[in-house]
Formats: sequence, C-alpha cells, structure tokens
Amino acid sequence: MDYISTNINVFFPIVTAILTFILTSLFTLYREKKNLNISKRVFFEYAEYELRYPFTNVALHGEGILLQGKNGKRIIDKALSDPDGDVITFLVLKNITENDIVNILINFEFSGNKKITETFVLPIWKSKDTIYIPATEYGSGSPFSTSEHLEIVYCTTSFEKFKYSYKRRKNGDYDEVLSKKYLGFLWIRKMKYYKSRFYSFRRVVDNKNENKAINN
Repeated sequence: MDYISTNINVFFPIVTAILTFILTSLFTLYREKKNLNISKRVFFEYAEYELRYPFTNVALHGEGILLQGKNGKRIIDKALSDPDGDVITFLVLKNITENDIVNILINFEFSGNKKITETFVLPIWKSKDTIYIPATEYGSGSPFSTSEHLEIVYCTTSFEKFKYSYKRRKNGDYDEVLSKKYLGFLWIRKMKYYKSRFYSFRRVVDNKNENKAINN
C-alpha cells in the first residue's frame, strides 16, 4: 500500500501538470486562431451609380476590376464604340477592410425589361480593388435597372468561408444576410442586416456637388 501511495503521490502531480499544460496550450491555440480569424474577416460596401463609360474619373470610386458577363460585355462594347461613351448603371462593390479574400464566386441578378443573371469567379479580390459590374440591360434603351439579388461566396486568408447576400422582396425591401460555413456543408447565419430599400447613392465630394458622382 505504501508503494502504491508513493507512486500516486509522485505521478498524480505529474499527470495533472501534463493535462494542465495540454489544456492550456489548446485553449491558447484556439484563442489565437479565433483572434486571427476575426482579424482577417471582411465587410462590403455597395451602391449603384449611373456612370459615363469609359470612366473619366476613376479615382472617384477607385481603380479595380470591371466584371463582364455576356450582357455586360455587350454594354461595354457598345459604349466603347461611341466616341462620347455611354451612361451605364454600375453596381459598385468595395471591400472596406484591409484584408484580401480568395476563391470568390459572385452571382448578380438585376432586371430591366427582363431579369438578367451573371456569374463571376475571381481567384483573389485585393482589398484596394473596387469591383464594377454593369447593371444596364443591353438593348433596353435605358441605363436604369432594378437590383434583384447579389451573392458573394468567399474565403478569408485564414480559410474561413462566408456568404454575403441580399435579395429583393416583392414589397421592395431587401433581405441582407451574412452566413458562415461550418463542417464543410452547413451555412449558419451570423448577421441579418436591417431591411432597407435599394437606392442609387451619390458620393458627396469636397465642394458638396453630389452630381459629380453621377456624371463622371
């Protein structure tokens, strides 16, 4: 009995110390990973602008990437063939953080005389890049359109997968949702934005002349 008691007295503190070290290390790794994940997450800013293309003032909304589906390419080609260009509605997307994202899938739907859906894939979206998506229906005779649905599926550089989306309802409201993917197949909503109607925004510049944002 004395031998057993001696062994217990010797090994129990050792086992306790080892378990404490392992649990502390795991907790520290979890906390550091969580903090890293949070620091790598992104948020988006979007708006619709009626802009003359080719752009005369790219600095107004930022340099970046012009995404063209079948409809968008026809609209852009038409504008390029006109010496004065053409006024086109653009959905302008910005990553308002300093974090890049990778493996991006964008689904965008808008309606003019009919609904148009276009899909885009990007290997990387650098935070400094503004994304422009033409949202005017080719052949409609008008630059105006109604944004119906946007979905952006992406991975952060810490390999978390998210889906940001908005969808227009019949009453004109938009449901905006941010979801995160768990276990490789389960989407769980992380945030639902307040409902709002989708309006075209004008950026206010130094001289308070908002029309600059619509005409450039």
